[in-house]
Amino acid sequence: MKKNYINETYVTYETLKNLFNKYLVNYKEVEHVHEGRSEQIAEIRGSRKEQAAKAMVVDAVIQQDHKYYLIVLPGSNKIDLESIREFVKADKISFAKTKIMRRLTNCDSGAIPPFSFNEDLNIIVDPKIYKNEEIVFNAGRLDRSIYISSKDYRRILENEYQEKPIVIEISISQVETNFSEGNDSQQLKLE
Repeated sequence: MKKNYINETYVTYETLKNLFNKYLVNYKEVEHVHEGRSEQIAEIRGSRKEQAAKAMVVDAVIQQDHKYYLIVLPGSNKIDLESIREFVKADKISFAKTKIMRRLTNCDSGAIPPFSFNEDLNIIVDPKIYKNEEIVFNAGRLDRSIYISSKDYRRILENEYQEKPIVIEISISQVETNFSEGNDSQQLKLE
């Protein structure tokens, strides 16, 4: 069973490369040890944390209906769930359960690229990501990263996602600070 899941993960990787070929995007692929955590992978890549396009799936409950969003923000920032909840007018918001995240992305946590290949997963991008000339992200796999220009990233979003899924740009993050263990846990449980 696990072998099938690995093959599904590589489908995202191949789909991503096909997307770059479709838009004639120059990209650099780097192989590395398995890692998906922002701080650790930045060190492994030799890149700046803010250069990373961190992508996470959130579950917004709106009148008892679940809507899912792929949130893309700089790796140096923390997601502001309350801003997203207010923007999408959700009654409750949280990170999607692992099983749901995998179903929507075919990726492990930390390997999700900043692109959606599922019509049920709309994208919300923090425009702070465009302050970087070049962005980097795990390519649907924990052992591969891809560098592309932020201009190419924006061009793909503007052209590829005009219908389903859709892309929305709003400020949804704040600069990461050193929270104590208690404060960090509290922030992640916003509802």
